Amino acid sequence: MTASSIKAVTLSASSRSILSAEQEVFNTLVRQIGRQREQLAAWEQVSGLFQKTYIAELLPLRLTAGRLTRELILKLDAHENHEELSSSERQTISALVLKLLQEFDSDALDAELKVIYNRHGSSDYDQEVALEVAEMKAELEQMFGESLGEDLDLNSREELMRRARAKLAQHEAREAAKEEARARRKDEKASKAGRKKAGTSTESPLRKEKLQAELTQPLREIYRKLASALHPDREPDAELRVRKTELMQSLNQAYAAQDLLRLLELQIELQQIDRDALHDIGDDRLRQYNSLLRDQLTVLEGEIRQTEAQFVHSYGLASSRRLTPDNLIASLHAEMEEVRVSVDAMEGNLGKFSDLKVLKRWLKDVKKNIRASTMDS
Repeated sequence: MTASSIKAVTLSASSRSILSAEQEVFNTLVRQIGRQREQLAAWEQVSGLFQKTYIAELLPLRLTAGRLTRELILKLDAHENHEELSSSERQTISALVLKLLQEFDSDALDAELKVIYNRHGSSDYDQEVALEVAEMKAELEQMFGESLGEDLDLNSREELMRRARAKLAQHEAREAAKEEARARRKDEKASKAGRKKAGTSTESPLRKEKLQAELTQPLREIYRKLASALHPDREPDAELRVRKTELMQSLNQAYAAQDLLRLLELQIELQQIDRDALHDIGDDRLRQYNSLLRDQLTVLEGEIRQTEAQFVHSYGLASSRRLTPDNLIASLHAEMEEVRVSVDAMEGNLGKFSDLKVLKRWLKDVKKNIRASTMDS
């Protein structure tokens, strides 16, 4: 829905009257649904660009960074016992090798690198990872209140995080369903209060079914009017028949989804109603409209939360801050720039191994950096 169509559907007070409470609620819901639709459309638009950039640019950069990191680790390890290096310089090499291996993708750590880790770390890499993953698994299961699976590979941090992201997506989907259920209960409570006020008795299942039919009656009425006007078989003009066929498809989709707002938009587009006609709708009918609009809003909010969760799960993105279509591409470019800087630095560092004097000066700077990072932590 565009901004102009939202404006066409919203109600405005005239010089003779002010908006009723139900009309104000109607306007608020229309604007909220409009914003949520824009957000969902923005996600759909940015998803393609993100995926294209991620595959074409970021993944190759990560592979290059991994290859260079491995090469740097092997060169450092080979120089550790260089006869012209001091004991302090050898210790610096060992500390740097360990640091690079700890930052390495654990799933990409092959047998050769694990042997190097065990030598410099004076411990067994697989045992360390298994202990760390087991501790993280226990913490995450306590947070989620359920198991991440007994078949989890304890040698893979990445598999643990994949399962945690999947569990988070399920959790958010359940929360969305709970929110929708709460909204429905709120509407049911309001309906019961209205019936008690009117002196009606407690409803039977048949009565509940009747009340639900009454709630969706406005949808059926609008649908029938639009279907009668849009039926393509009744249109002799070939060009208009194509247009009506498209609109009829849109109408059927809106009715199936109980999308009241789209039905009202179609009515305005076909000039079956205008803003004055909307303004004249009584509060009882508006109350039905507002109940349907609340359901629409809840569904849209759930779709957006699910889209965000799927993005985090599919691409392994950090979820410390909420992802939005606006910051998604910026975050992607920021990571690409960070990896590029790392690649440039490693290429420069690899060139230092050809000159021992240059290597010694570099190791001196590395030692200072390692000491500073240790003090900060």
